[in-house]
Amino acid sequence: MLAPAPSLSNLLIRRLFTLCSWINALLSAIAVAAPLAVMVFADLQLIVPRDVSGTLFGGAMGFQLYLGVWLACLLGLTLALLTRMPGARLAWIVAGLVPLLLGAWWRVNYPDDADGNLIFSPQSWELDYAMAIGCGFVASGWYWYRHGRLKPRPAATSVDVLFLRTLGALILAGVFILPTLNFIKPPLPTCAFNKAGQQLSVCLGDDPSERVIVD
Repeated sequence: MLAPAPSLSNLLIRRLFTLCSWINALLSAIAVAAPLAVMVFADLQLIVPRDVSGTLFGGAMGFQLYLGVWLACLLGLTLALLTRMPGARLAWIVAGLVPLLLGAWWRVNYPDDADGNLIFSPQSWELDYAMAIGCGFVASGWYWYRHGRLKPRPAATSVDVLFLRTLGALILAGVFILPTLNFIKPPLPTCAFNKAGQQLSVCLGDDPSERVIVD
């Protein structure tokens, strides 16, 4: 006997379920990639030595800002890992390889301080902490891979489970995608003002013609 043909409503439900599965996979990928991308950007700001001799508080304010960003991204990756999103374990290992390799490179190639006339941040010994943190990430991620811990969840088989997973991925992706887009935007020029007259960046002189109007 021939199997009965599926009804139109069942066919629509199946197609809708397939579409939602694709959306969930896309949002899960963004929820993992976005905090990883922002964390790598923060690593570049925290680990690459920069001359801070003439900066306010020796660059401490910038260090605190990017450290806060890095910790927020760490929280995002941890949530992605605990909810077992696809690729979270690999992202965790990459998040450790970046400070490990970057710290090792600059530990060997630390810039010369010109006989003490220049001050660099971070100091050479602080790079050891970055490499130790990177080693911790890589070792823990490799352990999870070897022992099958925190594996991605099996595919959802019900609409309720798929909806909850999609909602969680949407929230986590939305929290980090906006900062990621802000980081890739070009910086504002000096003495920038919007069309309403609000100052957006620092002006270096008192010349009115110095102002730059931006959208």
